[in-house]
Amino acid sequence: MKKISVIAAFLLVVASATLVMAGPRGKGNGGGGGWNSAPSALASLNLTTEQSEKIRALRESFLKEVTPVRAQLLSKRTEIRLLWIQTKLDPDKIKATQREARDLKGQMQEKRTDFRLAFRNILTSEQTSKLLAQGIGKGHRWGNRGKDRGLGGGPDCRWQN
Repeated sequence: MKKISVIAAFLLVVASATLVMAGPRGKGNGGGGGWNSAPSALASLNLTTEQSEKIRALRESFLKEVTPVRAQLLSKRTEIRLLWIQTKLDPDKIKATQREARDLKGQMQEKRTDFRLAFRNILTSEQTSKLLAQGIGKGHRWGNRGKDRGLGGGPDCRWQN
C-alpha cells in the first residue's frame, strides 16, 4: 500500500509539473500546434487592427476560461490511471471518474465551439471564405494536409483547441 501511495504522489507531481511547464495549449512557450500554427493563415486574411485586437482579446478570454477546465481534466485522467493501478479495482469509482472526465471534455468542446463562433463573427464574409478555402474551420487539423509527407496530423495539431 505504501508503494502505491508513493507512485500516486509521484504521478501527481509529474502531472502538475507537466501542466505548469507546458503553458497555454500544452505546447510550451511558443511551441508548435494550437493558435501559433496558424500565423500565415491569419496573416493572409488581412485583418484590420480592430479585428486583430478583438481576436487577441477573444483568445485571451478563451484561455482564461479553459485553463481551469484543462487542469481538472488532467487531474481526472491522473485519478483514472491511479484507480486502474490499484490491486483491488473499484468499478463504480472508475466509471464515475470517467463520467466526470467526459463531462469536462464536453465543457471544453462547448468552449471551443463558442470561441470558434465568436472568431468567425469577427471576420468579414470575404475573410471567412479565404479561411475556409485554406481548410481551416472545417474541422480539419493543421497537419493533415501534409500527412502523406510526414508533416504531422496528430491529435495536438488542431488550431481551434
